Amino acid sequence: MIVQTKVLVVGKAYRLVNWTENTVEAFRQSGCQVECFAINGDSRLHSMYFKWRGAIAGDDFAAVTISLRKKAKEFKPDMIVFVLGAWLPASLFEAIKEVSPASIKVAWVGDKFDTIQGVFSQYMDWIFCTDTHFMDLVRNQGVTSTSYLPLAMDPQRFYPMDIQRNESIVYVAKNSPGRAQFISQIKKPLTLYGKKWRRFGQQYHDSPHQIHAHHLPPDKLPAVYAACRAVLNIKHEIYVERGVNQRSFEPYGCMTPVLNDDVADLALCFELGREILVYNSLDELHELHAQLTSDSTFAQKIGLAGHQRVMAHHTYAHRARSILKQVGLE
Repeated sequence: MIVQTKVLVVGKAYRLVNWTENTVEAFRQSGCQVECFAINGDSRLHSMYFKWRGAIAGDDFAAVTISLRKKAKEFKPDMIVFVLGAWLPASLFEAIKEVSPASIKVAWVGDKFDTIQGVFSQYMDWIFCTDTHFMDLVRNQGVTSTSYLPLAMDPQRFYPMDIQRNESIVYVAKNSPGRAQFISQIKKPLTLYGKKWRRFGQQYHDSPHQIHAHHLPPDKLPAVYAACRAVLNIKHEIYVERGVNQRSFEPYGCMTPVLNDDVADLALCFELGREILVYNSLDELHELHAQLTSDSTFAQKIGLAGHQRVMAHHTYAHRARSILKQVGLE
């Protein structure tokens, strides 16, 4: 009888990135027996319960820790994967260490962190980072068991669709001061999606951009990518230093090219200029915008090359296998 590796994935659920859900599915595709624990609750009622119990206890993570401890004790995982786009207290890691001492514990880190937030590093057997800068932060914590593992694409959600394309350059992301300041200088039209872009539209009422100031549900995102000419990507200045986010990968599932800012880690994932387009200035962005919108053949060529790269190297199934191999479970 084949014994399946048991993996417990811990992270936030119901986010636009779908990072936790994608990780769960990737380990299932790798033949593992997988359970998921959502630190923000697996339903609205569950989330309210966590908050209510936390308020009573004077500890936001009191009920989360109790529930996670119970889950780990019952499931008895071979490996626990913490998908860290949010920071957890030392008390939670201590509880897991006590109840599941034999489990391999890894973190997959997606945001910058300070010394206090980095407490997780003292409890991990290996730390995977979506940004090479985060590896430096991990080493500053006195931990050397770390490696680069960027985000990826789920081909079950993002795939080529029989949809008529328009000429729009789309940007689906949270607004931030840095992003807003940069986009306010772009003279070529963009199509922006996200609730927080409403204020941008009010501030820059003469902007050439089309603004959809509402939340775009994750199940609607693939069709938006499949219908546009290209996707713009701009890093979030607060959370990212050198890293590549999901927008560098997911549009390529739909064979849609990406117009990306020049972050250092991009060259670790793509052949620049052939598989992904990179801008270093507003002038370069404007030039590439004009080329993409005027030449559909050029856009198709980049989209196809990027699609081939992502399908060969950058799906979440690739990431799950990398984690299993690194910790000796494959």
